[in-house]
Amino acid sequence: MDRKLQNWKKFCRYYSGDFYGIWTRYSTTGDVIESWRCIRSFRPTADCHEIHHQNHYTYANGKTETKTFKPYKQPITTGLFLDNGFSWGSTTVKSGSTFFSDICLRYENSRATAIAKYDESGSLKRFTVFPEHLGHFVNVATLPPAHQISSDWQGTVQTITPDWQISAPIVTSWQPLEDLPEDYLRLHFTNGISISCPAQVDSRKAFFVAVDWLVNQTLLQRGTRHYDRSGFTSFTVEVFRI
Repeated sequence: MDRKLQNWKKFCRYYSGDFYGIWTRYSTTGDVIESWRCIRSFRPTADCHEIHHQNHYTYANGKTETKTFKPYKQPITTGLFLDNGFSWGSTTVKSGSTFFSDICLRYENSRATAIAKYDESGSLKRFTVFPEHLGHFVNVATLPPAHQISSDWQGTVQTITPDWQISAPIVTSWQPLEDLPEDYLRLHFTNGISISCPAQVDSRKAFFVAVDWLVNQTLLQRGTRHYDRSGFTSFTVEVFRI
């Protein structure tokens, strides 16, 4: 199957329906800025040649709002899709332009997303984090960081490149976010989602943005966007179990 079409079919298969979530915006120090409810609606046509997307927001003050996006048309999508997650975002760091990374991880009918946003100077500005569930809102359990549960996570990693090439899963070793570059900012949120990323992005340096999702006490996923001096190079999803 054509790689671009295969990517589209994963979008259609795993992200069709109404996803209910609590979106929270955090400062770079992990303080809550604001929180609101959102239902993301992805409605494919019968042949799945188009997907229609709306976001329905309910804010803390009771205000409601619906945002309608242009239809996605087969096989065009900005996201890169694997079975356990997808990602999209800026492909290069450009002076005078904002930069963002959006990583979503998937397990059964649940999703976890973390977005890192940088300003025009490349400085980290804020995070937006939201767990979601297909069909209805759910109460998300409070979970500790993965390294507090076990140091014996065993897993595999799979990679997709910007030209939609997908590697076979291979065995990988787990490293806690705390063992990744010391100068990276790391935040652990109460909904099992964590993030590690640089406080400053620079087109002259390689870097990554990593998102952990502790699905439950025995299942951990990690999605990572990788960049080198030329720009975005790959998205990886690691799945660990104990």
